[in-house]
Amino acid sequence: MNRILSAVAVLCLAAAHSHAQSESQKPNVIVILADDLGYGDLSCYGADDIATPNIDRMAAEGAKFNSFYISPVCSPTRAALMTGSHSTRVGIGGVMFPRNNHGLNPDEITLPELLKDQGYATAIIGKWHLGNEDMFQPLSHGFDYWYGTPSSNSQFYYPTIKKYAADCVFRDGYTREGILKRETAACPLVRNNVVIEVPADQTLFTQRYTRETIRFITENKDKPFFVYLAHNMPHIPLHASEAFVGSSKRGIYGDTIQELDWSTGEILRSLKELELDKNTLVIFTSDNGPNTATGGSAGPLKGGKGSTLEGGVRVPFVARWPGKIPAGSETDEAITGMDLLPTLTKLAGGEVPNDRVIDGKDIWPLLAGKPDAKSPHEAIYYLRGRGVQGIRVGDWKYLVDDSSKQQAPRIEVELTAEEQKLPRRERKALIKEREKAAAQKRGPTAALYNLTNDIGEQNNLLAKHPEIVARLKKLLDEFGRQLRSNLRPAGVAEPVSID
Repeated sequence: MNRILSAVAVLCLAAAHSHAQSESQKPNVIVILADDLGYGDLSCYGADDIATPNIDRMAAEGAKFNSFYISPVCSPTRAALMTGSHSTRVGIGGVMFPRNNHGLNPDEITLPELLKDQGYATAIIGKWHLGNEDMFQPLSHGFDYWYGTPSSNSQFYYPTIKKYAADCVFRDGYTREGILKRETAACPLVRNNVVIEVPADQTLFTQRYTRETIRFITENKDKPFFVYLAHNMPHIPLHASEAFVGSSKRGIYGDTIQELDWSTGEILRSLKELELDKNTLVIFTSDNGPNTATGGSAGPLKGGKGSTLEGGVRVPFVARWPGKIPAGSETDEAITGMDLLPTLTKLAGGEVPNDRVIDGKDIWPLLAGKPDAKSPHEAIYYLRGRGVQGIRVGDWKYLVDDSSKQQAPRIEVELTAEEQKLPRRERKALIKEREKAAAQKRGPTAALYNLTNDIGEQNNLLAKHPEIVARLKKLLDEFGRQLRSNLRPAGVAEPVSID
């Protein structure tokens, strides 16, 4: 991709954005993304049965955001983070599955590409989940290095990744030939598009990811770097290393989060030892709300993963950058995962693409604790699947009725590790049965809530404020039309054929 800026352009851009750093002071950036961690799963957000002292320290030494919005499921959040655009706008409407032949379009301009243009070393450590073919994977989207999993740790993968390291570790009786013959295998561990272990030992995910992150930071300490640490936990199946099993008061779910907190602490310690602490922005957040069936908590919020209620789309967001982000700051101003692309790009001295719609906004004034800083968003939109399901403006949140077949988003069904071992036909039947049961339970969702007075969305005020409903519905309809008129397609690969 040819987006080289001239020296003059760079100087002009730096002048235009006062928070951009000089070449020698470009900030290092680490974005830590948990998988399925909820609003009530960190002690700094109210959890009393999970101890997260290192993330709590990040909040005490930095900023805590109480209204950080993402998508209700994982792939759309990751697409929005990478592109700065609504996931529907870039063709990633729902959860991606291993045999899908689509993924994040190679024509998209991603956050790591923009940072790479500014001289950054870039790495993703952990889960990608934006396409399985090489053309969709991290090395094709601006990352120099990838160590992790192509999809969710719960998903069997189809052998679209056919490259295996000479010393690949095959566990549980798997062989390369057997994988290709059986068409599927349990979650693999990949390094730079090459499988190095299958199935991955999930008890070691957090330990290995932490080690890889620290190694990458150490090797690139003399240049600016961007690390996207996308943990697999606490997504099911839940696993923690031996040292953390039984460490929390909330069972294995809490154990996984306490290990994520340990990981965060190790990274902060390494930054200090390498004298990188004061020039590194560290962010901790999650890709969607919690799976409440496996121990997750949305705290005071209603709903969880998969829902456009607040518990599904509002998650913790903590940011630390000593000397740049005021210690102990906290705000209720609304921000989104899309905002990371324009904010981080400008901090690095780069230019946000102007040849396409970028929905994210620069939130640096809020991060920096500038007096009277407000959310740059006039409205927060709630998207799921390919539909627009709601809007928040100020105190008010309006949700449309999505019970119709046309509006209802696809239901994500997760299988246990044992269920995933069932023959393919049995797995499909089980998924279909659960999708049907969930659809029957879901009724009309049209509602109006005052989130300031009713954060738990208990009181539907739809009938009491028709004038507010009419105003919000008009804004929502206008946004829907604008969105549909500016869609960008997902990338499409040739259908996967299994020999």
